[in-house]
Amino acid sequence: MSCASQTNVVIAPGPRGLPGTDGTNGTDGVNAYTTTTSGFTMPAVSSTVSVSVGSTAWLSTGQTVYVEDAGYLTVSSVTDATTVVLTNLGYPGNAAPTTVIATGRQFSAGGLQGPSGSTTGAAGGDLTGTYPNPTLAVKPTAQGQLLTSNGTTLTTQTLGTDGHVLHANSAVANGIEYSAVDLASSSVTGVLPTANGGTGGTLPIANGGTGQTTATAAFDALSPMTALGDLILGGTSGANTRLALGASGTVLSSNGTTAVWQTNPVSGCKLATAAITTGFTTVTVTPDTDDDGVMIVFTGSFSSTTVTLPSASAYATTTHSKFLTLTSAAGTTTINFSSTDSGGYTARGPGSSSAAPTSIGGSSKYHESITLRPWYTGSTYEWLQVSKSLT
Repeated sequence: MSCASQTNVVIAPGPRGLPGTDGTNGTDGVNAYTTTTSGFTMPAVSSTVSVSVGSTAWLSTGQTVYVEDAGYLTVSSVTDATTVVLTNLGYPGNAAPTTVIATGRQFSAGGLQGPSGSTTGAAGGDLTGTYPNPTLAVKPTAQGQLLTSNGTTLTTQTLGTDGHVLHANSAVANGIEYSAVDLASSSVTGVLPTANGGTGGTLPIANGGTGQTTATAAFDALSPMTALGDLILGGTSGANTRLALGASGTVLSSNGTTAVWQTNPVSGCKLATAAITTGFTTVTVTPDTDDDGVMIVFTGSFSSTTVTLPSASAYATTTHSKFLTLTSAAGTTTINFSSTDSGGYTARGPGSSSAAPTSIGGSSKYHESITLRPWYTGSTYEWLQVSKSLT
């Protein structure tokens, strides 16, 4: 009995069929970002705020997000398809609480802040010790020491002797030293007087001195005065200024702002004389603005005369008046006064309303005087005799 022989079958591929129909398109993915659709106010740290956005489909509770202009917040809850409740994480750079965030801000996924780092290890260079609290490798250890540099490393400058000052000196390692003032080699030129430990000489004005060797010359060198009668006057902020001598007869007084030379502001009496001669009939002297009144002394010699007073309106206003004193020094001349002055106003003496001022002078009445004062009655002026006396 013999075994069947093995048969090999070869299957040849047939021709390629036609392409099949395309499958159905898949669903679009969800973007991991959106924008705000209304404004909101940044809440306090760890507090929440409800925010309207384009879509919340990609958000989940606990997720960290970044909102443009606001900062980093976390999703507290998703209210609906367009509303999410966010919690302020208070990260550095976040907007301050109560800041108003405008609508249309970018809203995207954000990352959590990592743990705070710390510097550790040994300090080097100008520092010593370990981080985070290294100290200076070189530091002052005594009263008045200064921390300075020699150009390479830090070093200290020991306090100098009492009275010494700190100078620049390129010849020493750190470039500075305490020493006594050396006027000969310092920027203050000139020589210190021998009375003060120097070698004599003067210090120029440009360097803070006077350039002189005596008190008077030193004062004159600094004084702003240049002419006879000048005064030193405090100017703006007290700066010394020169006040030149005023005009003859002026006095030094205040104008409320500074000292000035001006006409004597103190009221006084104007003095005048009038010679009694044939034809003398009218007094013409009137007071100046700064006079309280006028005193007129009659001179000469004449048996008798009648004098007309000056206009009362020249001596008075509606609110005040100035006096007129008339004195006889005219020998035995009797001086009478008209009852009407040169302005046509009434001049009254004692007695009746029509009585003229009392006469002065005459026999045994040498230096007799009367004083009158004008006044405004409400409608006109008139003179009133107020006194008569022997002087």
